[in-house]
Amino acid sequence: MDSSKSRPLILGHRGASFGRVDNSPEAFANVKILGGDGAELDVRATSDGVLAVVHDPVIKNFGAVAEHTFKSLSSATGPNLVRLEEALEMLDGQVVDIEIKSDPKEVGWAPSELTSRLLARLLKDYAGSASIFVTSFSERALEIFSGLAPEMALGLLGTIGSDMALRCHAAVSLGANYVLPHHSGIDGEGVREAHELGLGVVAWTVDTAERVVELAECGVDGIITNRIDLARSALGARL
Repeated sequence: MDSSKSRPLILGHRGASFGRVDNSPEAFANVKILGGDGAELDVRATSDGVLAVVHDPVIKNFGAVAEHTFKSLSSATGPNLVRLEEALEMLDGQVVDIEIKSDPKEVGWAPSELTSRLLARLLKDYAGSASIFVTSFSERALEIFSGLAPEMALGLLGTIGSDMALRCHAAVSLGANYVLPHHSGIDGEGVREAHELGLGVVAWTVDTAERVVELAECGVDGIITNRIDLARSALGARL
């Protein structure tokens, strides 16, 4: 991800998801149309080893993603569920933040080892032109992934209310390139400290023009948003 631009990069949260189904073909197809630089998306392993692009661990009225095959999940969700390979094809030439979903407290949890190994294998064979970085709230998931694909850029996510400085130091320990705090925990000092540690800063999830401008003035490198159009308009006015 190129952080040398005159404005932060704008990444659509689960694609251009405002008014559309999250992580769907329509959401991904509209990222560039609305002026986004790329997208954030979520991956989960299915029972047959497919990386499905889906945020929630459970498909409503059907079951856990990790406990069903991709084919059976598709029959329940229709054409809005895509494989990671398909999403990357739709986002070719753009910036893509692939988040490994890995939380042992979730229903039907797929261990970090499985999802990270599947992702490392897939990206080693990736021949497209998307600029990819891999993120997670799970340090373990990133450790496993990085051990298998050390050439890939990494980003450590921070939860709402987490200490940005601590997450920065954890990111450095992991050999990560980015830290991704919730926007409410970001200020100019925190961004400067992250940059001094060699980390890019990507804020999530920002949906007001005022906060987009504030974060840009703090020096963040990227903004994840549900409102690509609003973010572009706010940054255009600033510039």
